[in-house]
Amino acid sequence: MTVKEIALKCTKAGAYFSLGGIRLYDEYDNIYPIKFSIKNSLTSNNFHIMGKDITGTVSTKNSYGTYYFVDSPFDTDKSIVTNYPNVNYWLSSSEDTINISFDKSVKISRIDFVPYCGNGADRAQTTVEAIVKDEFQNVILQEKYSTSTYAVNQVYSALTPTLTSFRSALLKSNENIYSYESNNAKYDTKMTSNTTPSPLVASASSIYSSSYPAWLAFNGTRTNVNNCWITSLLTDQWVQIDFKDKKRVSHIEVVGMGVNTTSSPKNFTVFGSNDGISFYPVLKINNQTNWGTFESRGFNFNYVVNYRYYRFHIHDNNGYASYSGVVDIVYSHKGSDLLKLNNSSKKSFVYYGNTRLFDLNKPIKEVDYVLEGEYTNSSKYILIKKTIKRKPLSISFN
Repeated sequence: MTVKEIALKCTKAGAYFSLGGIRLYDEYDNIYPIKFSIKNSLTSNNFHIMGKDITGTVSTKNSYGTYYFVDSPFDTDKSIVTNYPNVNYWLSSSEDTINISFDKSVKISRIDFVPYCGNGADRAQTTVEAIVKDEFQNVILQEKYSTSTYAVNQVYSALTPTLTSFRSALLKSNENIYSYESNNAKYDTKMTSNTTPSPLVASASSIYSSSYPAWLAFNGTRTNVNNCWITSLLTDQWVQIDFKDKKRVSHIEVVGMGVNTTSSPKNFTVFGSNDGISFYPVLKINNQTNWGTFESRGFNFNYVVNYRYYRFHIHDNNGYASYSGVVDIVYSHKGSDLLKLNNSSKKSFVYYGNTRLFDLNKPIKEVDYVLEGEYTNSSKYILIKKTIKRKPLSISFN
């Protein structure tokens, strides 16, 4: 599966929260070698995965310090089993969660952790809950592990059927063979001004000041309290992006405010338009309360829409008296294609049926037809493929 965020939430049995020996495994069951440029950060630290173009952040609200830093559990060059003072676990008396976030989606097949690494029974946990989200903020794994009877340095693994999925599968109906394939698109805008990168254009009904323009809602930054769009009025304010061409959208991710979280939207509507004049409601959400700091929430549309302009309209916030705002907005499409194959050969299975499929609970966009041809030149096999949008009247290969 591909993962964007992981949260490991503890319920303490003694005086402290603790977690150790956190290991993340790739699709081949190899440990990702996580490295930090500078170690021993109390509450937040950036890492990279050696040999991969992947970076990320581990964070919590509090760490006990001295030995028990937020980055300590990720020492993959140390044994999971350790004793004081050669510790590799996080310890805190006032916070119960370690959060892991990646800059891009990462293939993860297993998550290992140790609820209690020794050095005092007051550091034991009663439960550890693993919450895993994909790039669309879908919760793809949520499992709570009872750890009340575990031994010191016992390793738990977050590995359930929800961690195993496929991106495509072969289906048969009425003697026809189809390949069902996931077709996802996330529109990461990464804007640096209201008109860059071209051809994107961001605009808003109002801004609190020039320090909080519309484009800050589309620049992808999610942990800076000053990096947000803020309104000058409280109610019925909007921020809009013009993609310049139509984008198929079925999901929106919204990141709430980093300070004054009651200024985050409570009731809002997403509108779509193709001319920038006539706007049509495509998603209406109410009663979004109790926003956490920089909390991200995802919302699925009831159907797939296809517009050039998307307007995020805040009707009212959660009670803050000075302004409303958001830190980040990302539009995306989660759908599927159905390809009709001309045969059920082994090659059809290899090319269209054996890769990973995320989720079958999605609308099918359309049915395409796939033509195949092959020839052998010495020992070389070549597949000729063409996808068309309608059933062919005849088939020939030249």
